[in-house]
Amino acid sequence: MAGAVTFGAVGRLFDVYCTVDWSANATPKVGADSIWVSELVAGGEPTAINVRTRQEAEQHLRDLIARHAGRRVLLGFDFPLGYPVGFAAAAGLVGASPWLAACEYLANAITDDEHNRNNRWQVAADLNARLPELRFWGCPPSCAGEHLTARRPLSPAARSVRLTEASLRSHSGRAPFTVWQLLGAGSVGSQVLTGLPVAHRLRQSERVAVWPFDTGFGPDPGAGRPDSVVIAEVWPSTVEPGSEWPKDRAQVLALARGFALLDAAGGLGAAFTPAVTVDDARVAIDEEGWVLDARPTFQIRQDAR
Repeated sequence: MAGAVTFGAVGRLFDVYCTVDWSANATPKVGADSIWVSELVAGGEPTAINVRTRQEAEQHLRDLIARHAGRRVLLGFDFPLGYPVGFAAAAGLVGASPWLAACEYLANAITDDEHNRNNRWQVAADLNARLPELRFWGCPPSCAGEHLTARRPLSPAARSVRLTEASLRSHSGRAPFTVWQLLGAGSVGSQVLTGLPVAHRLRQSERVAVWPFDTGFGPDPGAGRPDSVVIAEVWPSTVEPGSEWPKDRAQVLALARGFALLDAAGGLGAAFTPAVTVDDARVAIDEEGWVLDARPTFQIRQDAR
């Protein structure tokens, strides 16, 4: 089978590999720049579906997790799962950890209906009002005001990138956009505002953990549990999707296949254990998160041909 992944190694970490390309569209949409979800079961071929709204996507993911009861699932989201260190404290958000404080705030503040209508501009403005300077920026001119500007503020945020983005830049020469930018080509800020509440709600299942916040860094984020679901942050731009269109669909398929191949070769555990200092690991685990790097997968994929 042309797209099948054969597993020869024993002791792989996961049985199912899924990747989500998120979208902050304000109306239902399919095709390019909408939500795509890939799914690859060990030994099979990757598939992808396109959903119109975030509510439909959340329900699909709940159904997917339930359908794979008893299996270990890797679920990758293509938006940052955390904010730069110090954000929660600066905004006066309180929780069991800075990361949980931000998750809980957004889960309570963001409204997002069945037609993708949401209040992310207002939530961003409210957060800016709590912060010592304007950090979130980028919105339609009609939504701009005292606490949210359409363009980058003259005084930049105290911290614009996370440690993982700095690491990606040093290794590849490029990195994801800052989480503070909410609008414009390549921006990810609105995806975080609308997506982090979904990840937080999925996490309420005892099967689901979010790497590295719940798991720490280590070679087995599922802690050996036979039905674990591990949510991780991924960055599709680290892969070459080929000429297939839409690009979003091609990327989620490529990422699912790449992580499965890396796992089959015994290398996925290392991707969950990035080489960072103890202090940087603590920052990542407490607040910022880390990108599960897909680049090693494609060397393995090339070698496996």
